[in-house]
Amino acid sequence: MKILTLLIFLIFLNNKGFSNEVEVIELHENKSLDQIVLDKIDDDISSDEDLTTINASDEIVSDEIISDPDNESKIEEVIEQDNFWSNITSDDLKNYLNNSKSINSKTVQKEFYNFLENANLDYNVKKDRDIFYQIINYFYETGNISKSYNLIKLRDFSNDENISYYYSIEINYLLSTFQLDKVCLLKNDLNENILLENFLLDKIDIFCLVLQNQLTEAELLNSILLETEKQTDINFQNLYQKLIINDQEDEAEKIIFNNLKSTDLIFLYSAMARIAELPLSEDFLKIDSKNLSIPIILNQASPLGLRIMAANESFNNNDISIDSLAALYQSVDFTSNQLNNPENTIKELTNNKELLMAFYFQLINIQIFPSERLAALINFWEFAKEQNLEEIAYSLTYKIIQSIEISSDNLEFSSQIATSYIYNNDLDRAQDWVAFYENSKSEDETSSYIKILLSLYSSQDIDSLIDVITKNFDKFSNSNNKYSEELIFVLFDLLNKKEKKYLSKNYQDIFDDRLSPSIYISESILNSIENNNQDKFLLYSTISLNNRHWPDIHPNHLKLIIGGYLDYNNGELIKDLIIEIFKSYKIL
Repeated sequence: MKILTLLIFLIFLNNKGFSNEVEVIELHENKSLDQIVLDKIDDDISSDEDLTTINASDEIVSDEIISDPDNESKIEEVIEQDNFWSNITSDDLKNYLNNSKSINSKTVQKEFYNFLENANLDYNVKKDRDIFYQIINYFYETGNISKSYNLIKLRDFSNDENISYYYSIEINYLLSTFQLDKVCLLKNDLNENILLENFLLDKIDIFCLVLQNQLTEAELLNSILLETEKQTDINFQNLYQKLIINDQEDEAEKIIFNNLKSTDLIFLYSAMARIAELPLSEDFLKIDSKNLSIPIILNQASPLGLRIMAANESFNNNDISIDSLAALYQSVDFTSNQLNNPENTIKELTNNKELLMAFYFQLINIQIFPSERLAALINFWEFAKEQNLEEIAYSLTYKIIQSIEISSDNLEFSSQIATSYIYNNDLDRAQDWVAFYENSKSEDETSSYIKILLSLYSSQDIDSLIDVITKNFDKFSNSNNKYSEELIFVLFDLLNKKEKKYLSKNYQDIFDDRLSPSIYISESILNSIENNNQDKFLLYSTISLNNRHWPDIHPNHLKLIIGGYLDYNNGELIKDLIIEIFKSYKIL
């Protein structure tokens, strides 16, 4: 089987002559999982290119603003934003980034990433090239190799002192997404001055020769490699032998990686393992869980539970599309007996939540009658919520719920359906289901909760947010989280200046064990707010939130942060932040 796969791939390479078009191994009848994944990647690259165009347009707009004598305040703001990157040192940025590697707030993380991706840099200046290097390295080390790759592809780095590093990123990215034709082309185009650690280029040379069925040449180069390396790369040699030797007895064998002191070669290993039809393990994923998610997803020999685990994380990181995730969920080969006896199957899979997610999803799609499909849908949502995967479940089933008619037969599940629409940002349809429920049963606790959720997602400005929190102050305060009252107090105090609320007396908790940021960070945040320095506010607030979840944030710290985001970019992040905080506190 291994040899058959290899031969198919070799025929494909020879026929296509390593064309520049992305080609993939077919997994499904219409479109392969590889292609679906790569489509998302190509879209992301196109988006980044569009952003570059937009940034160029922004410069024109800025000129127009400056020419207008009535916009002196705007002039100052534009100059301030431009001066940030010209004033910051590479070392300072390095310190910022080293303290921002674990951002648990998706809203803050997205904003921070956008800020870095759109840095206004002059690549003719050495300091700016150093800053660019810091940004590329940050994304790579935080599991965002795709962002590193996209930024590299947007500029010419042929004369850059970090050219070897950028080529290593490009090669590893192409290996991780299994674009082996591009890897081999790139390798051939590199000049002899490009040097990569751990003999990566030599090993890629050997790998590409194997793919082209030039085994004699591959064996020669490998012999030279064995003589040249001071310490033999056992992992590479094991994989190389698996590729060139037809050993049917080892079909189910797992590759065990030894002494992985460096992660420089893991992407090559992952590509070789896939060609050799060798499964990758959870231990392999743990080496670099974010960057290795795509290789795991595309490795068909790996356990499906592990592939789904990686896919869930990749989807949450916006690295793959919902279509990719759905294709993988559907690829799990459950037997007819398993699908016809769901209760027994669920018991069998109790300890594998990933396969259970796939099973519940497939159960929905095989139901013939609308009522049974809806029941399966509800079960899927409830299970996903128990696993904190409800957002994935809602996204996977968005097309399905659109086929459910508003009718008395479905009245009982109106709230769940409305919630799903809200999470998919289809607020009009959510409102239709809420209205239908209340017209049929009048307003109750169930519909009241959904209306609150809908109001939060529908709010367009600070005033509407204030209105929602004011009207539901008691409900929010009395949630299950012991800190919910103080959270609502903080938000109310910040948002509603016209009304005063008071906390309940509590003499039991005199001291708070939640850590506060240092006075340096606190003062830096405060100064950036007072001086309207939005870039520095974003940096310092991100640092202060690093590696902490919202319930772990001291209320005084939270008050400072939220207060700053009220003014940041005219408060455009406030709604998302408050919804995110409410979810983290289990208020929603």
